[in-house]
Amino acid sequence: MSATATLDVLKRGGVLPQSYARKIIARANEASVVQKLAKSVPMPITGTSISVQTSQPQAGVVGEGQLKPVTSMGLTTKSIKPVKVAAVMYWSREAREADEAGYLKVLEQQAASAITRAFDLAVLHGKSALTGQEIAGVEFVNQTTNRVELGSSAKDKGGIFNELMAGTDLVNLNADFDFDVDGFAATPELRSRLYTATDTTGRPLYSDTIDLKAGLGNVMGLPVAYSRSVSGKVGAAPDTKVKGFAGDWSTLQYGFVDKLTLRYTDQSTIVDSGTTVHLWQQNMEAMLVEAQFGWVFTDKSGFVAFEDKVADK
Repeated sequence: MSATATLDVLKRGGVLPQSYARKIIARANEASVVQKLAKSVPMPITGTSISVQTSQPQAGVVGEGQLKPVTSMGLTTKSIKPVKVAAVMYWSREAREADEAGYLKVLEQQAASAITRAFDLAVLHGKSALTGQEIAGVEFVNQTTNRVELGSSAKDKGGIFNELMAGTDLVNLNADFDFDVDGFAATPELRSRLYTATDTTGRPLYSDTIDLKAGLGNVMGLPVAYSRSVSGKVGAAPDTKVKGFAGDWSTLQYGFVDKLTLRYTDQSTIVDSGTTVHLWQQNMEAMLVEAQFGWVFTDKSGFVAFEDKVADK
């Protein structure tokens, strides 16, 4: 942690020291499923524009003296306008005074965790963790019309692996785009289903090394990142019954504004899940941390969602 990230600096509020902000963002990167699979781009606070290919040029065979074939390469430009997320964290003053260095470390960890959950929820489900409502004007992965029901394929028909293959085919065989599934984002529950899947004789279908602590695994030769946020159940946002996404993550680009802002108080009253906390009266302190990020991808059909068979329709 930068030596400039002292309690006095945090109390003054405003923009965090850049080295401290980058450390928090780096922690968020480590935990995010989207950031394990997609590509990052620089993100100015005013946003940016990304060129997105909509069709491929084709080369044809021609004879000597013949006119060369004409082909087009479709391009369009998508703008990324950063969205802002915020988190209020509070703690006991006595605990902070007993271990001020530890307090700063906890702030870093909790800020990174809150930003990670908000980021993944926004990109995958287009929702705010604070309200559970959709974010206006953004595209998100779960808008894809490619859907596969988990549990619909019998064991003698390949079971869950048949369903995963069917989903990847929906993306890879797209007639309009040359997509290539290069990874999975999945819930821990889907990992359990994969590990315990058997054929009709009870033999395990999953042969790779099982590691429940691994943040990034492997399914059918492709990387898979695990997080509860894949289901959409984050904060006030409800469970969507989605257990996984597969897609061409190379077409998804994201960026964080390299600044975090904060406000500190020990005077206000805050509400935590219906419980009112009087900071001054209860000798508590609180910090509001705000971050900005944006994302863009080629087309929603570059992804497929795997849903529970019992999902509400």
